[in-house]
Amino acid sequence: MTELLLVRHGLPLAGVFDPGLSPEGTAQAERAAAWLAHEHLDALYSSPFRRARETVAPLERLTGMTATVLDDLREWDTDVSHPYTPPEQIQRDDPRSVALAEGRYEDFVPDLDWDAFRTRAVRAMDTILDAHPGERVAAVCHGGIINTYLATMLGLPTMFWFHPGYTSVSRVRRMPGGRLVLHSVNETAHLIAERAVDAAAGSL
Repeated sequence: MTELLLVRHGLPLAGVFDPGLSPEGTAQAERAAAWLAHEHLDALYSSPFRRARETVAPLERLTGMTATVLDDLREWDTDVSHPYTPPEQIQRDDPRSVALAEGRYEDFVPDLDWDAFRTRAVRAMDTILDAHPGERVAAVCHGGIINTYLATMLGLPTMFWFHPGYTSVSRVRRMPGGRLVLHSVNETAHLIAERAVDAAAGSL
């Protein structure tokens, strides 16, 4: 079995193109790293966007691994003429905010080439899964691409169907016969809890 952990980046700064993490986002990344360091990961991947690379950095430090930057893991917001604003910080009278509040996630990015984005999302995850048979891998990327990949995997009619928390973890497993199984969605326990040390291991 191969397990892929899809990790959304931490909360980014607002108002700039390709933002890094906010102080809150940095704290989220540190908590996620401390939690995931116990997962016995075999490899790390990251989107090329700064908010993803800064999220994976604490995990690189704790595991001693260097994340492979995979361009296909990038989000849909690649227009350098517009500064990035986290969805939660968009003004309430903005049509995009209304679309999110009403669950019309795809209206948030009406001009997106959905077929191309879907193809890229699937290609990214297949690339990782194919490269690490029988291993556990974490890929730090973005809410949109996580949504789209999982929706495609599940055969859902819409590609934006849930709202991943910052540094949330969703797990996909590829079984020995090749079947993909969604094991969990939107895990955020690391933001509110400390990971317990295995009692048996602790007694050795």
